[in-house]
Amino acid sequence: MNYRDFCVFDFETTSANPDRTQPVQIAAVMVHGRKLEVKAGSEFESLIRPVFDEEECVKLGIDPLEDGAVAVHGKTKAILESAPPIDAVWKNFTEYVNQYNYKGSNFTAPIAVGYNIRNFDLPIVQRLCCQEPYNLGPVNKKGKPDIFNSIHIIDMLDFMFSVFENNKEVNSLSADNLIRGYMGYKDTGQAHDALSDVIMIAELFCKIQKMIRYTASRKNFKKAFA
Repeated sequence: MNYRDFCVFDFETTSANPDRTQPVQIAAVMVHGRKLEVKAGSEFESLIRPVFDEEECVKLGIDPLEDGAVAVHGKTKAILESAPPIDAVWKNFTEYVNQYNYKGSNFTAPIAVGYNIRNFDLPIVQRLCCQEPYNLGPVNKKGKPDIFNSIHIIDMLDFMFSVFENNKEVNSLSADNLIRGYMGYKDTGQAHDALSDVIMIAELFCKIQKMIRYTASRKNFKKAFA
């Protein structure tokens, strides 16, 4: 039985390439492991000042702030120039996650949840923790990120594929098309703002996970293959 919390998190970035992009915003909320409800007061959000100089970006092997990215999330240079640097924000974020690790071990660390985090957000976490030009940690003895639970990851894009792969009405699993469009989610904030997005994904996760718990509790899996 799971007692670990779930950390729903999201980045907004300078580009669409997870191997080179710079984060310009990070946000997260925590979902109670048993109640499957967003924990009151658990919101984390911060803008992040990227490297703006294009020549410096080339030297560091990172992408500058691209017009296409700004068009999506609206985080302009004027907005980001006064934001804190990545090292300060990342320190605050890792301390925030650790607050919800009830025994302080890797096994009890919050489980990472997001939308397409396997392909985008978690590779950024890997770079921030373990790779140049960041190397901000924390890392475990194997040199891998030591923030979230190292065993379990919940990518809601995979969940949505399982739920809708036989639904002819759904022609795209993008968050905009599926959650805001087909499922009718109404943003209380700005779409493609990291905090608004994590609240949306957290609410979706709670609904889907409750459905799975309800269904699983009424099925007998014991000796199902006997």
